[in-house]
Amino acid sequence: MASRILGQIDISRYDLAKDIKILNSITKLPEEYDEFGQGYWKNLSIYNASGRAEDSQFRKSDECLRTEYASKCPEIQRLVEDNFKFTHLKMVRARSLVDGMVIPHRDFVELEKSTTYFRAFVALETNNESFHSDEFGVFQMKAGEVWFLDAGINHAAVNFGLGSRMFLCLDFMFEGKLNTNNIFAECVSTTTHRNSFYVDRKPLDERAIELIINSTAGILNRHTFKDIVFALSKYHFLYDIPVACCYDWIIASAEMISDNEIIRKAKSMQKYLIEKRDIGERYVINDWQV
Repeated sequence: MASRILGQIDISRYDLAKDIKILNSITKLPEEYDEFGQGYWKNLSIYNASGRAEDSQFRKSDECLRTEYASKCPEIQRLVEDNFKFTHLKMVRARSLVDGMVIPHRDFVELEKSTTYFRAFVALETNNESFHSDEFGVFQMKAGEVWFLDAGINHAAVNFGLGSRMFLCLDFMFEGKLNTNNIFAECVSTTTHRNSFYVDRKPLDERAIELIINSTAGILNRHTFKDIVFALSKYHFLYDIPVACCYDWIIASAEMISDNEIIRKAKSMQKYLIEKRDIGERYVINDWQV
């Protein structure tokens, strides 16, 4: 399902600047899913299953508890509790991405298929150098907008600049059919404020793609592999191509030079990121023992 704007929160009612400054000052610790990111990518648990700030694992739980970060950020806490219902809410994270990207991947592949997973994003600030993508296109989220992001399909994010890009990521779980009335409190405006939000991208023809694959083959080895993954992952933000085609390009380049080690590595990475992984399973791009 394509990402879309669900509603609008009047964030002028909240003094968010101090809270954002506090969140940006918190030292980044090792997190679940660090392998998806490049540059400065930080996820802070505001609400989660355990109430422990260092717990960054998304999982099924009967509780969604405030962490110490919620206590440090009273305006963000008020925003969440004013505007969202907690009946099906399982986790709230503050996400900061600066001068980096989150490579194409799918979420929830390690979780039960019988459960409906619903992810909402709230932009706390507008950053014109920050973009999201999914299988339907590339778009920017503006401050106060509440977005549905289908994390169960291929998606990615990037911030090409050095400015802050702070979002709230809210994860809900439902048994049975989703009803957005079970997500929002009454004060959220569900009138769509922008009907058109996809970014125009340049075309990329087959000849250009072939040139990229050939050029990649000329520099691809275990020492350049990680850098190439992140470089090629950015192409879809600029060109009208599928979000996860970068992995097919890398596999094709490795096959061109008959490097079986890199072929295996690239295929296992693709499987982990967008096909199948187990709860708690980690994948390190530069770990060649995998």
